[in-house]
Amino acid sequence: MPTSDLSFGIVLPNWVAGDDVTALVDAGVAAEEAGWDGVFLADHLVFPPPPGRGQPARDMAPSPFADPWITLAAIAGRTSRLRLGTWVTPVPRRQPWQLARDLATLDRLSHGRVILGAGVGRRSDYETFGETWNLAEMWRRFDEAVDIIDALWQGQAVTHHGAHYTLTDATVLPTPVQRPRIPVVVGGIWPSKRSLVRGARWDGVVPHVPGDGVIPADGTPVEEHLRAAVEHYRALADEPREIWLPLSPPNASDDHVDRCRDLGATWLYRTKVGTEWSISIEAIRQGPPRQD
Repeated sequence: MPTSDLSFGIVLPNWVAGDDVTALVDAGVAAEEAGWDGVFLADHLVFPPPPGRGQPARDMAPSPFADPWITLAAIAGRTSRLRLGTWVTPVPRRQPWQLARDLATLDRLSHGRVILGAGVGRRSDYETFGETWNLAEMWRRFDEAVDIIDALWQGQAVTHHGAHYTLTDATVLPTPVQRPRIPVVVGGIWPSKRSLVRGARWDGVVPHVPGDGVIPADGTPVEEHLRAAVEHYRALADEPREIWLPLSPPNASDDHVDRCRDLGATWLYRTKVGTEWSISIEAIRQGPPRQD
């Protein structure tokens, strides 16, 4: 059986599935059958990102990248237990009132299984479409947008006149099943502390650290980076809640899962499931770690 005090999630590789969105839905069903507790999809418009600005040069043609929330709606219709969310949605890229309604609708459809993995995303998903990228400004937009989303989820009329958004007597229905709201867990890049500050305000954190398989290693063991990030989050949060950590980062110690449990992880998620679809499906069907 899966380790009882942790939930295990798997990030379905929408960057590997190509045009076959149905295969992603089938993968979500396979994940539930294999015992995973949640499935998550990345949320980008431009893939792969262009080289430069911190991105490595890539000799790759543009690749299909299915919309995560539409795909998760299809998975919701064929599963009954899996938690469903993103890893992570760039909130400033979407209209907050539209995102609020989309997620509330999915929460109704799935009977309360949605998690909003939230962040600001990456430069290429903005600049490619004529938007100016400024990281500090993006986080300010994030703050305002999530406040609006949370207010709309309460089902009351919202009037808001802010730096980036204006609403006048706006009621957006339906509301989510979950109360007081759909959980909002905030992702970001350590050692930047912006996402941890927001995660302490909302429902938890998804820290990306050097060596986790998303960010290149810097020679420091990944668990040391994770510990530093989690300790900073705990110092900020009155009541620490969700802590999402990578399940199988490269070069992790043999007791990585136990170390994550000691840090208070509530979710361990797997991201590296192969660059070919057949390999990805096999990794999904293996299920989460099991104990005797």
